[in-house]
Amino acid sequence: MSWLRGVTSAVLSSTARGVFSQRPKLPARMLSNVRHPPAMLDRTKNQDRVWTQAIWDTIDRTAGTAQKQNPPTPDELWAERSRSATFNPPADPYTGRRVFVNGDLGEAFRRLQTRLRRNRVMQEVSRQRRHEKKGVKRRRLSSERWRRMFANEVRKKVQLVSTIRRRGAY
Repeated sequence: MSWLRGVTSAVLSSTARGVFSQRPKLPARMLSNVRHPPAMLDRTKNQDRVWTQAIWDTIDRTAGTAQKQNPPTPDELWAERSRSATFNPPADPYTGRRVFVNGDLGEAFRRLQTRLRRNRVMQEVSRQRRHEKKGVKRRRLSSERWRRMFANEVRKKVQLVSTIRRRGAY
């Protein structure tokens, strides 16, 4: 595809966007800076005309593939996705907390513990043992937000330092 570099960028970019107007009549001298494969280096006027026609045929053939129809409206998208989506209710209260045992009970227990830890089920259970006042809850949630943000910033700084070290700065 390196031979297409000489074709005017306006033609190719409009083709890539899917907007393609009537093909302009370009003289052969405008395509003289096109890089040809080695077999085409010794070209005559007739070969140049054939080559130009081949380029335009390729552009014409591929121009329709990039064109899209009008994008669907949000209502049409919603209706289509509602038809295709199947929202099954949970089968029982233990859906999502159940792990199938494939022979190794210890491995299944570790998978269950990992899933429960990731979903913070034990923290929620311990929090629901007693009533939490509104102000205490607000402060706890604020503290958790700050901790998450701080941990995220530290993680980004560590990644930055490690990439700088990988480059060999230190």
